[in-house]
Amino acid sequence: MTSGEASPLAFVVVGHVDHGKSTLVGRLLADTEALPDGALERVRRICEEQHKAFEYAFLLDALEEEQVQGVTIDVTRVRFVWGARRYVIIDAPGHREFIRNMITGAAHADAAILLVDAQEGVQEQSRRHAYLVSFLGVRSLVVVVNKMDLVGYSATRFADLGEEFRRLLATMGLTPTAVVPASAREGDNLLERSSRMPWYTGPTVLEALAAVPAPQAPAAAALRLPVQTVLKFDERRIIAGRVESGTLAVGDAIAVWPSGHTAHVKSIETWPETTTAPERAEAGRSVGITLDDQLFLQRGDVITHRASPPTISTVVSANVFWLGRQPLEPGQQYRLRMTTLERDVSVFAVNRVMSAATMEILEGKGSIPRNDVGEVILRATRPVVFDPAATAPATGRFVLLDGYDIVGGGIVLEDEELYRRPYGPDLPRSEQIAFVPAVITAEERALAYGHRSHVVWLTGMPGVGKSTLARYLERRFFGRGVKTVVLDGEHLRLGLSADLRFTDADRAEQARRAAEVAHLFQRAGLVVIVALVSPFRADREYARRVIGAEDFTLVYLHAPLGVMRERERHGLYAAAGRDDEVKIPGVNAPYEPPAEGTLVFDTSTAPLPTIGEAVIAAVERRIR
Repeated sequence: MTSGEASPLAFVVVGHVDHGKSTLVGRLLADTEALPDGALERVRRICEEQHKAFEYAFLLDALEEEQVQGVTIDVTRVRFVWGARRYVIIDAPGHREFIRNMITGAAHADAAILLVDAQEGVQEQSRRHAYLVSFLGVRSLVVVVNKMDLVGYSATRFADLGEEFRRLLATMGLTPTAVVPASAREGDNLLERSSRMPWYTGPTVLEALAAVPAPQAPAAAALRLPVQTVLKFDERRIIAGRVESGTLAVGDAIAVWPSGHTAHVKSIETWPETTTAPERAEAGRSVGITLDDQLFLQRGDVITHRASPPTISTVVSANVFWLGRQPLEPGQQYRLRMTTLERDVSVFAVNRVMSAATMEILEGKGSIPRNDVGEVILRATRPVVFDPAATAPATGRFVLLDGYDIVGGGIVLEDEELYRRPYGPDLPRSEQIAFVPAVITAEERALAYGHRSHVVWLTGMPGVGKSTLARYLERRFFGRGVKTVVLDGEHLRLGLSADLRFTDADRAEQARRAAEVAHLFQRAGLVVIVALVSPFRADREYARRVIGAEDFTLVYLHAPLGVMRERERHGLYAAAGRDDEVKIPGVNAPYEPPAEGTLVFDTSTAPLPTIGEAVIAAVERRIR
């Protein structure tokens, strides 16, 4: 047998306790000759000495507690080769008390074997495990109906169980690639087709696994390098971490998140040092790199290529499998751990709960009991760097800790599912009111004014030049006959937002108010220019939704910190250095840079007229 060139396939084996997981894995290792020399004979000898029957499951007994209790509680990863492919088995446990181990075991699986006992049939934990595997994003599933020898290799029993499992998986939107009748103890239909079941003409277990498409090579994905630590050697500051996905090369233009600061890779370091330093590093490799600029980095930061940024937000929408003894409820505080990043989070909302046993979806339940799953909204005290788990598993999966205990595991939902902010349903509403439609239509206003309405939203850290650009745009639009108005954050705080301070919550409320006022002016036919720090991505997206994407242009202004410090006329940066209570977004408070769909300008290098005319050109195309 040779490994060939195929990518390794990692698969998890799950099922109800005593349905034969360890026996299946042990038999696969024995029949593919993947065991260490003498291991099989040694286990047989021990069984003889202890006067008990030999079981293939004994090959995987990794913990003393397992040998005492007779159940598999450890997550074991073992490798073998069959045909032209390499495989990695993740043997995950079945007992409810050890489901947290299965979360760890299934986290990086490309496929799953769902095991069911031909005699006992589908059990509660079988349902939970099936849902959990799909919940973790595993889409290639092979159902193995094990212990067919106990039902006399009955074709009828196999057909009934296969149909039941297919219906179960269909409720989760899944279709098994194969349903295989087998006897792990006897070796039936594992590697070779069994003569005891001539009525079965489908693939064996390993043939079904061999048909699973090869996983995408992590090196071909977007670069994600979570920072583990920063080391200082002689004059070098070496940033150490593991390349979770993508490829990094000397000279690459990178960005560091959540700060958004940029630099180029100066070198890739190795230990011990070699005469020729490597020029590139691919996914799976732990590396140290130096940059051509002395940026401040810390553990938990994520390095990416500039062209493929992650999501940066204090709001995370996720599916969570709950393991805590007490139900998960809104308002509770936990510690989120994702790669090397850790953040304090609170449960903002529980949108829905699904019973992993019955697959029943409960809307508005408000809490997640132990061993069930729910869609939750987490709010972090500082920005979280993440991706949807479907596109970047390493930065899309996390655990929740209560003290030192893991109480939940979760996956981040897709971008379009990300929760923004429940302004509409959650804010108190006056009773007995209704929307009053305008008597003058938007088309009539556009005809009378000579242009359509629009909102230009300028965002960036204090001192970057938002107000200066807003006044330039106002004058230039006015000179072109465009009816325009400026909503400046400082002016709003003199009146409409005079009751707000500079906390994260108040900055979010300031942005909400600005969005609603801008919407009123925009409906009146004006071009509205909003100059506001608006540090949170969720708030800017809320404004986009309220106003409408076609009538909204987001402009992100940035500059080096030193430049902004010099420009800022209120002395905020100096005050922040003296007083910890003074919070500046992007310095000692969160600022989430926009992602795609944004006009971006460096105000330290581009002259004001250049930036202004570029914005005007973009807006003119949409209002004329």
